[in-house]
Amino acid sequence: MDQESKNQTLPEFVDTNLQNTRKRFRIPTNPSKEVRNARRVIIREAYKLLLSKLNGMNFIRNDFLNENVYIIWKESFQKATNNATRHWQTTYAVLKLPEIIKHSKPFDENYRCVDIKEGSQTKNRYVELIKLRYTFNNNGMHVQYSLEYIKKSV
Repeated sequence: MDQESKNQTLPEFVDTNLQNTRKRFRIPTNPSKEVRNARRVIIREAYKLLLSKLNGMNFIRNDFLNENVYIIWKESFQKATNNATRHWQTTYAVLKLPEIIKHSKPFDENYRCVDIKEGSQTKNRYVELIKLRYTFNNNGMHVQYSLEYIKKSV
C-alpha cells in the first residue's frame, strides 16, 4: 500500500488518553504544517498533567538503565514541542511517555554516544547521549527515545 492510500484510510483524529490518566486527547492526523500548533497544545497539556501526576518526583525509572529519567519542564517540553509536532505518531508517543521511558532499551550496542551538539545540549552541560528504542505492543510502531545525560562531577 502506498503512502497516499495509507493517508486516505487514516481517521481525521486519533483519540487516546495520556497514559495512567482518564484525560483524552484528539490528535490530528493531517500531515500538513497547519496542524502542528494543535499538536503543540496537546503536548503542553500532556506534559503539565504528567508532571502534576508525578507529585513533585519528576522522574520515571528506566528498567534497562536502572536509572531515573528526569522530566524537566523547560528542556523536556521544549524538545518535545520541537520534535513531536511534525507527525501524529510522535505526538501519540508523548501521551505514552511513562511507558516509553520505563521500557525503552537499546537496539544495538552503540547506544551511548558523546557526540553532543553545539547549542542547547552544550549549554545545558550534557556530556553523553543515550539512544534507546521502544516498540508499541499493539501496533508494532517504534519510537527512538534519546536521553541527554549529565554526568555528575566527582
